[in-house]
Amino acid sequence: MNKPMKKQQPKKLIPNFEYARRLNGKKVKIFLRNGEVLDAEVTGVSNYEITVKVGDRNLLVFKHAIDYIEY
Repeated sequence: MNKPMKKQQPKKLIPNFEYARRLNGKKVKIFLRNGEVLDAEVTGVSNYEITVKVGDRNLLVFKHAIDYIEY
């Protein structure tokens, strides 16, 4: 006998809320792969980028350009 096939539900993209919760709103030091260091406040985190405020400027930093973050 053939078993009835289950209807597959579409996969959901689940953002990494734990990572965003830890960094969002904090003052951090971001060390970029090119050697630059940003003293910034994290304003948002998505799957591929982090938005930060450096002085009076808002910057978008791609995660693959980050070496490490101190907070």
